[in-house]
Amino acid sequence: MRRFIHHPTEVPILITPEGSSDGDRASLCNIGDGGLACRLPHELPPGAPVTLSFPSLNQECSLMGRVVKCNRFATGFGVSILFKDAAETFKSKMVEQVCQIEHYRRKLLDEGRALDRETAAHEWIELYSNRFSETLSR
Repeated sequence: MRRFIHHPTEVPILITPEGSSDGDRASLCNIGDGGLACRLPHELPPGAPVTLSFPSLNQECSLMGRVVKCNRFATGFGVSILFKDAAETFKSKMVEQVCQIEHYRRKLLDEGRALDRETAAHEWIELYSNRFSETLSR
């Protein structure tokens, strides 16, 4: 059975091909153990090395991977990306956890409850870390 986490849409992922300075914002992302699937406005050839970055996290954070599949859809391209190696896969889990915590913090803010990032992280870990860990530990 495939296991994945839906990446929060309000925490954009930019996917930049190697050698380019411009990235495309990915949408409809699912992140699993070893890679991710997303939609992009432009085609990327299989085998192309890419960098994934998360500009809204206010941290310098990026992941390395390569395109394994790219299919045309009516609204762009469905792209599957495999993380470069086990270290990048591990790092992706940490980055995605930060993204999920930021999503939680923003959701609470919309509900009128403002939390700093550290408090939101403690609450999220208490509530969701077991499920998150189980989902990405296959």
